[in-house]
Amino acid sequence: MAFLHPSFLWALAALAIPVIIHLFQLRRFKRIDFPNVRFLQEVTQQTRSRKKVRHWLVLLARLLALACLVMAFAQPYLKTDDGAVKAGERAVSLYLDDSWSMDGQNSGGRLLDQARTDAQDAVMGHNPTDRFQVLTNLFEGRQQLLMGRDEALAAAGQVEVGPYARPISQVMERQREALARSDAPAKRAFLFTDLQRVTTDVEEWSNDSTVHTVIVSLEAANADNLAIDSVWFGNPVRRLGQVEELHVRVRNYGKQELRNVPLKLTIDGRQRAMATFGIGANAMVDTVLNFTNDATGYHRGEVSIDDRPITFDNNFHIAYRTAEKLHVLLVSGGQATSDKDIAAVFTGDSVHAFTSQPYRQIDLAELAKQDLVVLNALPEIPSGLANELKDFVEGGGSVAIFPAADADAASYGAALTQFGAGFGARDTTGIKVERIDLRSPFFRDVFSSMPANVDLPMVRTRYAITPAPAADVLLRLQSSAAFLSSTPQGKGRVYLSAAPLDASGGTFSRHALFVTSMLRMAELARPMGPLYHIIGDEGAIPLEGADLQGEAPPHLKGPEGIDIIPEVRRTVGGVSLVLHDEDLQPGPYAVTVEDDTIAILALDLSRKEGDLSAYTADELKEILVQRELTTISVLEKSGNELAASLKDLGQGPKLWKWFILAALIFLILEILLIRIIR
Repeated sequence: MAFLHPSFLWALAALAIPVIIHLFQLRRFKRIDFPNVRFLQEVTQQTRSRKKVRHWLVLLARLLALACLVMAFAQPYLKTDDGAVKAGERAVSLYLDDSWSMDGQNSGGRLLDQARTDAQDAVMGHNPTDRFQVLTNLFEGRQQLLMGRDEALAAAGQVEVGPYARPISQVMERQREALARSDAPAKRAFLFTDLQRVTTDVEEWSNDSTVHTVIVSLEAANADNLAIDSVWFGNPVRRLGQVEELHVRVRNYGKQELRNVPLKLTIDGRQRAMATFGIGANAMVDTVLNFTNDATGYHRGEVSIDDRPITFDNNFHIAYRTAEKLHVLLVSGGQATSDKDIAAVFTGDSVHAFTSQPYRQIDLAELAKQDLVVLNALPEIPSGLANELKDFVEGGGSVAIFPAADADAASYGAALTQFGAGFGARDTTGIKVERIDLRSPFFRDVFSSMPANVDLPMVRTRYAITPAPAADVLLRLQSSAAFLSSTPQGKGRVYLSAAPLDASGGTFSRHALFVTSMLRMAELARPMGPLYHIIGDEGAIPLEGADLQGEAPPHLKGPEGIDIIPEVRRTVGGVSLVLHDEDLQPGPYAVTVEDDTIAILALDLSRKEGDLSAYTADELKEILVQRELTTISVLEKSGNELAASLKDLGQGPKLWKWFILAALIFLILEILLIRIIR
């Protein structure tokens, strides 16, 4: 048995006080003379003997009660093997939760500042020759190495909040991996965290008899938070002069309703839109910011609100490209009238760059430079062209196919098979287009409603088209067969018409719906790519439309002078940048090759931590008991008592409660001796 506070044992000297009281009693006996005391002698002797015995028993009970109290204050415990470890034979892992939620505060100040101080106290609570690991959510390779006490103190003091938030199960696994490399007989792991529910995945925890894990709970005083959750454009394509609708979703994780909250949009350093919104407690709201797209090229934007003390999710960065022109290529099969109809749609608009090539003389290298390729009245689709078109669509381009009146069914069938569609027999029975799918995104922003008696195109010659299973039927005939369908393929899309565009096919090319459909195909031809990327969530970031053909490596340049050379990964789907969990700040990043900027990316922090709800220490203790996780314990920090609590961790079973109980028993025994023994 040993004592946590042996200095209290000096109080045992107080045992002399009851002894002195018993030995030097101030009470004096008065002598009374009797004429004859012969008959009283035996009774007097018996009474004095019983009183003498009672006095000694009371004295013993008081001494034992006082001694037990002194022992309880000294906090005795039973020694364990861990507590007997010699200097230099202990390996300790310290995890400091450096996620953005640690910017929260309580009465002790900022949570991360407390975690750094507590980690340093834990280091100082061990021997100078012990070995330490200091781990953060960054999971750097060097953090898997054990270091000395001075190095651990410095590493813990330099931790700052970062963009990563790891599940605690991954943290524990990382700690155990590092400690497993040590030959130290005693191993211990500490976790200084706020126990956010989104990362405290207790169901994934497991016991490890070789490592005792201690979780130091840091609880924020206020879990209220207002966060920008996500941002998206209402239209998939950015066009010059277009009025853009930027949708913003905001979440209120607090318990109070908020009103007239300002929301601001800044693009290229200029404020372009502002709105206010109200939101209920624990609710979500969507609002729209409108602005006019007045410049082509790449743009960087930022949506922001003002909410404290948690500020990491107050700003949301976006990056997008406004195309100067949409490139449309007509691959002609020689049908002059319908070719002229297609050209008339695009040549009168400065937004489109229109070119035309005969299908037998097409330059296949030009396909990659186009946004929309229109195949019109080709008697056949050569296999080489079909293969190139498949790669073009997989890479993000769009293809529109209008068959010839005398199309080779076998050639068309072989080509359309690559897109999951089928091409059947020709039918010359006259029929009308019956309805338009207004629910499809293709027509959603074009028609708000359709009159019941609208005059739709007439079809005279058509082919039995079987759209792919994932296709959207945009226009449907009275027979319920597909007339115009849209099929997603890779990053692009294939539009397939069942009828030729010339007069033998019907009146579609003369109908206003034709112009609308062709313009919409071009407008939606090539997706603009994602508005933003979440740091740590994506292993590879695709570069939509970027060209990295040269030998010079690309640079990624961002806020605070960040300049790194990312890994370039080339696949069939295109070019991607691999960041390998770089410690990047949120904000806009320029992808440059030498002096040219070829793309702008927006990197944002994960919104998972916006929900600050966390487990309390008592809740986690109950869960640990329920799941029988006996090698994991929770230490609830209270003021400056952490250092003393850490010293207590290496001890065996605590005995102070038993000594308190013994002291009470001896006091009760003393009372009984005084009252019963007369």
